[in-house]
Amino acid sequence: AILAAQEPFQSVPAVCANALAPIGVCGCVCAPPQTGAAVQVGFVELEMHLLGILIGGSCFGVLAVALHVDVIVHYPETSQLLETCGRLRLFASSGLSGPGVAAEANKTDTDTFLARLELPDQHLYESTSVAVLADPDNVARRSDACHQMCMDLGQEGREVQLGAFEVIERLDKMNVIHVWPTFCQQDWSEVKTSFHSSAINRTVHVVARVPAAVLENRVRRPSAKMPPVMFRLNPEWYWPRGGEKYNTWHQLMVTGYMQAMVSADVFIEGVTWKSWDNQPIYTLEGVQAKCGSCAPELQFVCKSWELHGNSMYAGGNHSFGSAKVFFGELYDRAMPAILAQLPARSDDAALPVGVWGYCIGGLAAWNALVSRPDLFNIAYLGSPAMDFNCGHPFDAIRGMNWTAGTRPRIYIDAGMEEGELMDNQTLLLFQKLQDKGLVAGQDVFYERAEFGTHQASSFLRRTEKALLALFGANSAGRSKRPSVSQPFMSVPVLGLVLALACFACAVFFLGRLSMSRSTHSSAFACAPLLSDMS
Repeated sequence: AILAAQEPFQSVPAVCANALAPIGVCGCVCAPPQTGAAVQVGFVELEMHLLGILIGGSCFGVLAVALHVDVIVHYPETSQLLETCGRLRLFASSGLSGPGVAAEANKTDTDTFLARLELPDQHLYESTSVAVLADPDNVARRSDACHQMCMDLGQEGREVQLGAFEVIERLDKMNVIHVWPTFCQQDWSEVKTSFHSSAINRTVHVVARVPAAVLENRVRRPSAKMPPVMFRLNPEWYWPRGGEKYNTWHQLMVTGYMQAMVSADVFIEGVTWKSWDNQPIYTLEGVQAKCGSCAPELQFVCKSWELHGNSMYAGGNHSFGSAKVFFGELYDRAMPAILAQLPARSDDAALPVGVWGYCIGGLAAWNALVSRPDLFNIAYLGSPAMDFNCGHPFDAIRGMNWTAGTRPRIYIDAGMEEGELMDNQTLLLFQKLQDKGLVAGQDVFYERAEFGTHQASSFLRRTEKALLALFGANSAGRSKRPSVSQPFMSVPVLGLVLALACFACAVFFLGRLSMSRSTHSSAFACAPLLSDMS
């Protein structure tokens, strides 16, 4: 308003210009002395500017923009699916828009399409899910080649994307989301890589299983939209048929219950399920037999460690103290082979990468997280051996700092039949992480498994709950919105009130305009707008 009124102000005497400032605030009318045509015209122009600005600005929010979601779809224009099943027409649909209502996505750039979903205003601040649908060519979809590639593609209707739908937790007036859908491929792939670790002086073999979602749609995306990679330790003990287990989890990814993720099993050459004496134990320090001074909260750990805990680790070739170097090597040597199977990234932000283990593997996953937070930000700690060295692993909590980086996501579980030591130390870890600032149910999770023991079958039973907590459709793939208070009145009612206010403003200022044209005075005066002007 100030910029629009600058020119009229120039033709008004300084004393009057100062008096014009309260217009619309304290309700004064300015009538300058010896009013000339230039002054009158300037004053009228000022009022007309203010009138247009107030009416236009007030009404714009009511009339200009309807509640909508701009869905930016990223999908490859050239792909095997398109070659065999014909040209696809892409659509986006909202869970609030009703059956059969969708907006067609039109191409805006290479591998990029835009669909605008218009939603009724009463859904403002509500939650909605958004899905992308494909409409294959009616002739090509009936071909044998298309059916062989996409066996679930029917003859009628649109094909709904595979995997989890995008969720907007709270709709604003204008919303923008990016999606990378897939429609057909349901077979995961396997990639293998090996390297020599100087940290443990052993050969390491990594077998990674890559979800189908990123094999069909390899369009570039931000790091946050890449599938999480979880390095799984001690597969020779707990996952002898790792591919079969991944089949189960992958089906949850395809059907939308779980976010697509990569599971990478880490094998150490020469280590089998019988090889305790030769098993690397990835710690931050060597083993000690006596505790010395012990914090009051860890007295139960120290007592157990000195009685019998330390004897489990005596002798053998365990590569104690190797955690920090080993996990740096694991990331640097294994991740390039995995990333080569994934879409390119559009930024250099941290990737979602974690470590997953049970018992000493749970301890190792913890040490990976706290010693290399620049590389790992997810941990699945299954019955972790936090009692190692009189509970020294707890000391790392003091140094945890994620103010400048990605907040970690940590899942802890233990079996109810594993004993008091495991119960207490995992509960203590859970509490300390909350005291550090992690939010239960969002950043850190804890579960005690009914009848849970320290056997592989018990760990397998607990796995799905952990993966759904860390990567379930309710914890990933969501467009976060800041919390907004529910409006004190509905959008239609609010629009009516603002429209009436616009009308009142127009009547008010047009009346003012009429009065200013008829006002003549030989002396400067400022009077209340509602005073008697006669």
